[in-house]
Amino acid sequence: MPTLYLVLTWAILGLIVGLLALGARLKPITWGRTGRLWLLLLALGASLLGGLFGLWLFGRLFSAAVALWWAVVVVCVPMVYGRLRMQLVK
Repeated sequence: MPTLYLVLTWAILGLIVGLLALGARLKPITWGRTGRLWLLLLALGASLLGGLFGLWLFGRLFSAAVALWWAVVVVCVPMVYGRLRMQLVK
């Protein structure tokens, strides 16, 4: 049962990061209308993978922190890539 709580915590953290990213308008314009859903799914998946990695590497105590940071970094990558790409085109 405690592992289920960890997975739910990671999923909630991922959704919160995704919603905050949408609020900060980090979704690239090129993603269109379905980009909102993809950004939420990207944050959720990154959080779950980060949580699993953190559980394997650091243990239960730090797995939520690793999940949170992975979600933040992965959600920021498309925005950074889009801005770098726009600068290279100019």
